[in-house]
Parts: sequence; structure tokens; C-alpha cells
Amino acid sequence: MAAQHLKALALLLSFQIIGVFSTFTNLPDVPPGDFNVSTRIEIRSTKHAAWEALTDFARYPEWNPFVRASIMVSSDNITLPDQYPREGRRLFLRTQIPPLPIPVDKDTPDVELHTQYSYENVTHVQRGRGRLAWASNDSSIQAERWSAVSNLGRGRMLYESREVFNGALVKDLATQLGKALQAGFDAQGQALKLLLEECDRD
Repeated sequence: MAAQHLKALALLLSFQIIGVFSTFTNLPDVPPGDFNVSTRIEIRSTKHAAWEALTDFARYPEWNPFVRASIMVSSDNITLPDQYPREGRRLFLRTQIPPLPIPVDKDTPDVELHTQYSYENVTHVQRGRGRLAWASNDSSIQAERWSAVSNLGRGRMLYESREVFNGALVKDLATQLGKALQAGFDAQGQALKLLLEECDRD
């Protein structure tokens, strides 16, 4: 009888843990904006490994089907020797919207029709919390993207990313590119999982 009670208690606790993980978020609580896209995925890896991958901008072309280039630049658009993200610095992005098919590598060509360019400002680099953010502040569209990584225990971690958009042209953006942007966020999460879990097997 005692053994049955212990099994029932263990099962109940496992359901509670699953519930906590399914609702847990490491992303900051911000207003939803006029439009937003987000993704979250559990990965068999560590917070440290995920953080290293997300902040190693030079290697994005090797695995990222959505953000094909992420380059820290000076105010006059010169590539900086230090490519680690730092708050207040400028970031040049070249993206594929919708994303390229997974997997990709550094030699995978962009689809010219789907190529978008933007300049962003790095707003938060919170290594201890596992959070990174950048933002654009165009007169017609303002956006901030947060990415977060968290340890879940038992050799698993959680990757989350969300971008919130505001501004006069956001409705048009959502209509024209909303589904493709969501696909890009999902593809980056899936590609990060593929990258980290393959590294874990090596």
C-alpha cells in the first residue's frame, strides 16, 4: 500500500513539474504591442551552450535559417573587431523571411526575394539571466526582440524568443509578413535544437 502511495505521489509531482515547465517563461513581462511573434522549444542541452550559440554572431550563417547575418557595426557601419553583443552597440541583420529550409550552412544561398535588412540597437545583454535583446526604432515601426535560455534540469534547457511590434505600419506588416515572420522564429528554434543536440552527440 505504501509503495502504491509513493508511486501516486511521484506521478502527481511529475504532472506538477510538467505544468510548471509548460507555463514557465524567462522572457520579461512586456505589453503585447500591436503585433508580436514568438517561439519556445525544449532542447537537450545546457543554458551555457545555448547562450554561447546565440551570442556567437559570426557562426549564425552555419546554422540559422532565419537570421543569416548578425554583425556588430560602428555608427558609420564599419564591422567591429569585437563581435560579442554589448548594450548600446549597433547591430546589422540580414534575414530570410520566410526562412530557408533546415538545415543550412554558411554556403547556403539566400533567396533574394526573401532577403530583408535592418539595423538594430542591442538593448540588453543579461548573461546571468540568459537574456539578450535588440530593438529598432523606425518612425513607422518600433520593435524589440528578446531571446532567453533557461536550464530545466535533467540535461534539458528552454529556448524562447519574442518580438513585439508597435507603430503606424504594423498592421500592414502583420498582414504581409506575419506568417512568414512566425515561421522564421520557429525555424530558428528548431535549427538551434538541431545544432545543440548534434553537438551533444559528438
